[in-house]
Amino acid sequence: MSENLQKRPAKGILKNSSSFDKQESQPSAKRTKETKWDEMNIIATYHPPGKEYGHMKIDEPKTPYSYDVDMVDNATLNPEELARRIKIAAEKPPKFCDTEADSTDEEEEETEEEQQKRKEFELKRKKHYNEFHALQLAKKLLEEEEDDEVEEGDSTKCQQASSGSTH
Repeated sequence: MSENLQKRPAKGILKNSSSFDKQESQPSAKRTKETKWDEMNIIATYHPPGKEYGHMKIDEPKTPYSYDVDMVDNATLNPEELARRIKIAAEKPPKFCDTEADSTDEEEEETEEEQQKRKEFELKRKKHYNEFHALQLAKKLLEEEEDDEVEEGDSTKCQQASSGSTH
């Protein structure tokens, strides 16, 4: 065990370790509390030459981008052309209305049996969505009935109390 205490440690990453080299020569009051790092040793330890860091190398060529030739040549906008395009666009119906026209075309292609099933489904769906409102209405009606019963119960108790006091 005493042998281990006498051994000097292997070279560390610190420069000129004052704790081992000059331990006996300097008095304790004059020792500096600076730490000096051997940066080259740190770099050699953590970043050895030939170390792979997992970076991907992309061998593909860059994607070419072709600019619109017409837009480059005619950088300014012709106001008459713009007005004409706006007028044409205003005359067209909005695109979201086209879906309704498509659905009527689909209805014509359905057989009578499919149309009946679809109508039944739509009715069931409407009833399902109305169930929430129906439950709210039923709850409200039950509360009103309970309030009426409580009021009737109070009035009958009052009548019994008044008839009991006259006996």
